[in-house]
Amino acid sequence: MYSGNAYIFLFFVYGLAFFTMGIAALLQQGTTRSSSFPLQRSIVYLGLFGVIHGFTEWIIMVRISGLVPGFQRHLFALGTFTNGISFVFLWVFGACLLQNSSETIRRRMCQIPWFVFGGWTLAFVAAYAVYGTSQLHWVFLEDIFSRYFIGFPGAVITVYALFRNARELHELKLTRAALKMRGLAVLFASYGFFAGLIVDNKGFFPSNVLNKDAFLHLTGFPVEVGRAASAIAITLLFVNLIRLFEWENERNLKRLTEQQTISQQRSEMGRELHDVIVQHLFVTGLKLEELMEQEDNPRHLQALTDIRQDLNWSMDQIRAFIGHGPEPVIQMEDLRSGLRALLQQFEKSWGIPVSFEDQVPAFTYGALSREKTTHIYYIIQEALWNAFKHSEATRLTIVIRSTMSSFIASVKDNGKGFSPQEVPADSHFGLQHMKERAQEINGVLTISSHSNGTTVMISVPWEESENDE
Repeated sequence: MYSGNAYIFLFFVYGLAFFTMGIAALLQQGTTRSSSFPLQRSIVYLGLFGVIHGFTEWIIMVRISGLVPGFQRHLFALGTFTNGISFVFLWVFGACLLQNSSETIRRRMCQIPWFVFGGWTLAFVAAYAVYGTSQLHWVFLEDIFSRYFIGFPGAVITVYALFRNARELHELKLTRAALKMRGLAVLFASYGFFAGLIVDNKGFFPSNVLNKDAFLHLTGFPVEVGRAASAIAITLLFVNLIRLFEWENERNLKRLTEQQTISQQRSEMGRELHDVIVQHLFVTGLKLEELMEQEDNPRHLQALTDIRQDLNWSMDQIRAFIGHGPEPVIQMEDLRSGLRALLQQFEKSWGIPVSFEDQVPAFTYGALSREKTTHIYYIIQEALWNAFKHSEATRLTIVIRSTMSSFIASVKDNGKGFSPQEVPADSHFGLQHMKERAQEINGVLTISSHSNGTTVMISVPWEESENDE
């Protein structure tokens, strides 16, 4: 039914589909730092999977075409090895999509495929050293094991991560993007079935049940057709999903323009306040000083002194307004600089080094109100103060990051930790205040402590947005 030429064409299209997807993905990586979409920020691994997997299928195409008859066995071994590498990047891509998981879990999820691949590679090299290419039974086994233990788990992780991201997109009212993401998950599930479970029959379970011969007998077409069809569908839907990133870039540009307009208006207002009102108050203060020098009545002199203090306070408030905005709160766009200033002051006052890890992209998906950013600032401030007073820490770390649905900040120290049942009395109120602040902004405060230190984490949802895809 399928001649040699038909298989050559099939593997050419199969490889071209994934190679095209890989190139399209790699071309997107230049904007990953400014993106808040997990798919965009982990897209380089999908690109590497696509490019390497595409080359793998073309290696098979060259092998079955007979163009290099003296290297048939070497091409078989090479294609098996590159196939295993591509599966690793698929697994890492899925692990990186699990952005709402804790940093420790996500790091381990990204490390697991490399450990599995390392063990598989050792077996591959050992078998090659023993048998070379004079016998190929070991290559078939290595191919099966790479599909069972790397390819299929990688596809499962990717499918799960895509469904999770689709749910978040739906909650953010990006309905069409969520639907496409679910479609991509379904297609990767089909690919995982065809490429990860349908293998050559080598007489052991499950290859003696789920194998290429049984699939051909049941469906009437080889499993490579199913793999190629999945690859083509994945590529088409992925290229269509890239438009979501274009929408995000347009939205970010609009937000930047709005921020620049607000900043310009604030600057103009500040100059007007400084040039007119502050100068006028300054002149008034000079006149007041002159009156005080001429006044001999103690009661009148005290009254003038009080007036001068009120005048100075008013000038300080206006200067604060010019520097920080119309309210004594921290705005989202100023949160980074506010935290850096806080850390510098903390280090200067108490001598404990504090590192600041800013993992928030240049533009976030959502925004936070003045109330929320202010509470976040003071929660971090309280966490630093508690660490200084009670932890005996020699190093502190603040990390801020964002997901599609929330802003996350954490304060970690390397101190002695504490037991929740043994909270010091003077620290109890600080912890209570942090919890109350978190509740007021619909945030989630978590405190974990052990003998190696304490971590305080606050997660705050973005403001409800109305998105027009």
